[in-house]
Amino acid sequence: MQTSFFYDATVGTLAILAPELVLILSAIAMMTLSPFVRLSRRQWCRISVWAILASSAALFWAWGRQTDVYASAAINDALALWSQLLILGSGLLVLGLAHEEPSDERAAEFFGSLLLMNAGAMLVASANDVVFLFVGLELVSIPTYLVLYLTRRTPTTQEAATKYFYLSILASGLLLYGLAFLYGSTGISNLKAMAYLSSRPVNMPNVHLALIAIVFVMAGLCFRVAAVPLHFYAPDVYQGSPTIIAAVLSWLPKAVGFLAMIRVITAIFSQASTELTEQATVLAWIIAAATMILGNFVALLQENLKRLLAYSSIAHAGYLMVGVTAALALGSHGATLYHGVEGIFFYLVAYSLMTLGAFGVIIMLRIDGRPVETVRQLSGLGWTKAWPVGLAMAVCLLSLSGIPPLLGFWGKFEVFASALSALNFDDSSSLLVLTILGVLNSAIGAYYYLRIVVLMYLAPSEGEMEVRGGWPVASSVGACAVLTVFLGLFWGLVAAPARQAAHAAAYLPEPAKIVAEELETASTRP
Repeated sequence: MQTSFFYDATVGTLAILAPELVLILSAIAMMTLSPFVRLSRRQWCRISVWAILASSAALFWAWGRQTDVYASAAINDALALWSQLLILGSGLLVLGLAHEEPSDERAAEFFGSLLLMNAGAMLVASANDVVFLFVGLELVSIPTYLVLYLTRRTPTTQEAATKYFYLSILASGLLLYGLAFLYGSTGISNLKAMAYLSSRPVNMPNVHLALIAIVFVMAGLCFRVAAVPLHFYAPDVYQGSPTIIAAVLSWLPKAVGFLAMIRVITAIFSQASTELTEQATVLAWIIAAATMILGNFVALLQENLKRLLAYSSIAHAGYLMVGVTAALALGSHGATLYHGVEGIFFYLVAYSLMTLGAFGVIIMLRIDGRPVETVRQLSGLGWTKAWPVGLAMAVCLLSLSGIPPLLGFWGKFEVFASALSALNFDDSSSLLVLTILGVLNSAIGAYYYLRIVVLMYLAPSEGEMEVRGGWPVASSVGACAVLTVFLGLFWGLVAAPARQAAHAAAYLPEPAKIVAEELETASTRP
């Protein structure tokens, strides 16, 4: 009976992983065939698009297939579904932006690596086991090293790849160390089972190990989301990398990092002992405040566009950390944590569109035949023949600054509202302070975004502006701008999936009899 139960869980897990397997097998086939089949980069890009569409079909085929969450390495809940749809949609946008980036000789490896990164992100979204979660995170990191080196082998790209590689290895070590302590604190590796144990009267059997786990897990994930104190690689790597790689780094690792935080930190420690969640809340509060302040104030001094967007990315990681702090604080008082997680998911949707759109505009533009690199070079863009591109850039920048009714405004509103939802508790003054800091930092960030918009429409042009990239890049940038406006006007289309995903993250069903016996054994283990 017990063997049959876990066999069914294994078969169900494989069915749930069908979308990820489609992407992984497609990437392996592309990389294996590339030495024997000569295709152009656009043909390899088309194959990648079909792979993502096939993965989307497999995702809908697998939807509704359920298995016992306390016995499965992967989970098929609303958080996984909507996160995977977001990752696949952004993957199509990235392919549109990247279709002309690699040379024909390296295109198969380049696009295959992008597919593997998307597969790794989807694994993290559905992960329900610490080992499985780490595998998904590494499936994002390892192909990233490859794409950093495949595009242009210049001294600057090699420097960026080297910096990212060594710091990523350090962050992975910290994360793995924290996950090991997390396993040691409960004796089990299933994330939902950990959350179930932490919600019981016995709580976590080894609280001190869990405290160490919080610090190291948070440190490892801070690197991926570019949050203080492991943020310092971002400006140099963004500036030294090709623009399309900077766009990918600004979005995908950040989404993966916060999805991992939802699965691990907010879904487990927010339901654990008061001491444990208080420590986690304080740590998240400090990281959120420091990240917002540093990112915005240093961005004020930047003239290089990619460095400015790098510090902007750091600041937005701070806003997202406000949602993590709120989820931890709400859970520590026995309240539902979906408010914080709902804000995080909503903000990730908004951030994907506005940041990929902004980087896409930089990819498209040339001034006097050279790539656009500085803020000043965008002067007069709104009145040139490239005015549609300037309009798309203005929409993305205004959304990044949080101007209503664009989607970025609602993203910030959801995150800050999640923090304010904890104000009915006695010790909520710290969250009120954090919310005020977030609003003030949003006002500071609006300055350097609006400065670019002012230059585009009120300053004279500094050269002949050209648009490159063809219809795929234009389609990706246009989709980002249009969706930013449309979803801003009809923000309920994002709020409903965000609420479903948040409820799924916090949902803990009663375990089956076999699993309940296993959990009881784990809870009494010394």
